[in-house]
Amino acid sequence: MDLVTKQAQNNRKIPEAIFFENIDELISKNSIQRLMESLQEAYNKYKFMEAQLVKQRESMQNKLPEIERALSIVEHLEHQKEDEVVDFLITDTIYSKAVLPKENKTVALWLGANVMVEFEFNEAKALLSSNKENASSNLRQFDEDIVFLKDQITTIEVNIARVYNANIRIQQTQQQQQQQQQAK
Repeated sequence: MDLVTKQAQNNRKIPEAIFFENIDELISKNSIQRLMESLQEAYNKYKFMEAQLVKQRESMQNKLPEIERALSIVEHLEHQKEDEVVDFLITDTIYSKAVLPKENKTVALWLGANVMVEFEFNEAKALLSSNKENASSNLRQFDEDIVFLKDQITTIEVNIARVYNANIRIQQTQQQQQQQQQAK
């Protein structure tokens, strides 16, 4: 257990920031420099985690529409009543005409990592629906974790301000004592 964090209570094991109730007692047991270094280190770690989660969330947000689009295309193909002619993307700027026969009962899905697998329509819809649910669930989890991290960052910022203010108060008290001793 760290000076400024305690064991995590959330799913991702993100450590929870400790709110310093009694600053004077804490300062009497630890040096202000050590406290400030620990707080600054925790702050930097939380900001890094937040940036990573925001990046992962954006990536997941971009995948969700692709999954939904693929699911709607599979459903369209499943219910097509006659042959269709479509423009098939070969490269970024080159298209070719393709005929999709109505008798076709399979679809090829790009799984990533240079892997494409052919599925029957029900299997493809089940896989895409599962992927959509997982992506939505992950998106919700990212949102919860980002909110949790923002709370921890706020707690650390408040602690930094309180330790800094306590340090100023101690320095002012020491200056007043020195002035009083010099005046005697």
